[in-house]
Amino acid sequence: MPDYTLAEHLLTSLCVGSVGFALFGSLAYAVARQRWRRLADAPQRVHRHGLYGLLRWYEVVLVVLLLEPLVCVLGGLLMTSIHAWAWPAQPMPQPAPFAITLVWGYTSACLAGMLDYLWLRLIANEIRVETAQRQAAEAQLQRLQAQLEPHMLFNTLSNLHALIEADPQRAQAMLLRLIGFLRATLGASRTGAHPLRDEFERVADYLSLMQVRMGSRLQVVLDLPQALAGVAVPAMLLQPLAENAIKHGLEPSPEGGTLTVRAESRGGDLLLSVSDTGTGPRAASTATQAEGGGFGLLHVRDRLHTLYGLAASVQFAPAEGGGTCVLLRLPLQGASAQAAPALAASKAA
Repeated sequence: MPDYTLAEHLLTSLCVGSVGFALFGSLAYAVARQRWRRLADAPQRVHRHGLYGLLRWYEVVLVVLLLEPLVCVLGGLLMTSIHAWAWPAQPMPQPAPFAITLVWGYTSACLAGMLDYLWLRLIANEIRVETAQRQAAEAQLQRLQAQLEPHMLFNTLSNLHALIEADPQRAQAMLLRLIGFLRATLGASRTGAHPLRDEFERVADYLSLMQVRMGSRLQVVLDLPQALAGVAVPAMLLQPLAENAIKHGLEPSPEGGTLTVRAESRGGDLLLSVSDTGTGPRAASTATQAEGGGFGLLHVRDRLHTLYGLAASVQFAPAEGGGTCVLLRLPLQGASAQAAPALAASKAA
């Protein structure tokens, strides 16, 4: 009988390997599935070791020892059937001695099992690293949020204190606005994310509060296209920028000015801009450094970097017609994708 060709050797190895993976894989999956339901620490086992975390090593060795002879026989039968179909005119080559086939099968099973175990461990490690990074990012966002909220509140209360002596009636109106603003904002800021329309509503509440104090010196323009109203974004992005623009741009100017908040999409990015017609970027930057300000702007930058990395940016530049413009750029798809889990959680709550 003729000897095996290279193609036939490869085909034989493929047949034996396929039968082995089918049998071992099915049996391992059945055992792992049963233990997943029965063991309380099954998720932790899989998290550390993959599927092998639910299997005992001596069980794997015993199954390999017992099933490998059957695998070799079934693989040989499969090879015979394929050979008769692929090469009908050629006689079947003389098979190798069964002992050699069995030794080769055990060796292949050990190598394949080790590689499979290492591969699953690698995947499990990657999942653990990604989970740890995500949890660290979420914790950092919560810390930033916790720092940002009292900062805004302290600034507003300081303004209210100054207004009480100068104009008690306006101070009372401002206090009523502050109560309504806090009722709507503090709960929304802890959701992590919300639709862009809600973000505009929150900044509108804050600006109406500031208009009580500044009167006609503060004019507001809000521009939100309807197509972008439902895009999910992180909460409390625009209010710190509006606060920064008023404190360092409009309030130092005797005549005040106009604050414009605008959203637009460009090239797959979501652009959010807060611009004012106040003292301009140079004066605002100097005032920020002198008073230790820019707290909200730094936190917005840190939050965007934590969520989107280099895909998001914060730009500080002169506005058209004078004043200052802060431009937030974040990926339009990424904004919804990153913020959607938090938005869903807030709705469920």
